[in-house]
Amino acid sequence: MKKKVLLSILSVFVIVLIAGVIYYFKYLYKYNQIARFTNDRNQDVYILGTYHNMHMKKIFNYSMEDITSCIKNVNPDVILIESREKTYDDYNVVDGPIDMILAYSYGVQEKIDIEMIDYWEIDDDNEPGTTNKNRDDIINNNIIKKLDSIGEGKRVLIICGDTHFHEQIKRFKGNGFNKVKIENKKKLFSVDYDFKYPVLMEKVIEDKIEYSSTILKNDLNNLKNSDNREKWEKAIDSLVKNLKKQLELVKENKLYN
Repeated sequence: MKKKVLLSILSVFVIVLIAGVIYYFKYLYKYNQIARFTNDRNQDVYILGTYHNMHMKKIFNYSMEDITSCIKNVNPDVILIESREKTYDDYNVVDGPIDMILAYSYGVQEKIDIEMIDYWEIDDDNEPGTTNKNRDDIINNNIIKKLDSIGEGKRVLIICGDTHFHEQIKRFKGNGFNKVKIENKKKLFSVDYDFKYPVLMEKVIEDKIEYSSTILKNDLNNLKNSDNREKWEKAIDSLVKNLKKQLELVKENKLYN
């Protein structure tokens, strides 16, 4: 009898725990994806963690509209995005994920300065869809250099994937940044307006599709490891497939697929 009671209590506990986790991630987690810091140049630095492709999945309750709302409410002078500057300089392509394409396109539309901070390479030491300490160290160095080049007292919004968000916060604390409490995080994600994707976004996606299908695939010739080359080729094919689906959503002004 005692065993049945204990099992019943345990079952209820597990159900409540699962429900709590689902509620947290669906309704509360995104509000913990933004942090605010100041530095010795009196800059107001926000960092927003994002989910890349997952913003177009309704189950996560963290939409592309949330990202533009956050940009509107933070009202930055400069936006730093998870995209490679060299790719942009060489090919005029934003090679970051779809949320970075949104942030770039929106920033251009609203005449907000955009800078790029990401780093990665196609080589035999890296597999697609992975990251490491070295990458986040370089991203952090890029952020610091960008902040040094931006005027004192400016407000800056850094937008990067969730993993980098947490890694950069660790590095900010180690670099002498002062964390500032955000009194009402929910308010940053709320704006009363009719959401529309930036007009420029369609072309930015199309340019990335073209770049990924040609130049990025050509970079695979540098790989000596055939298994890794196959992984990269599959990853690029999947990327292009997703971009085409995302392009249709943008054309139809739909948040979710």
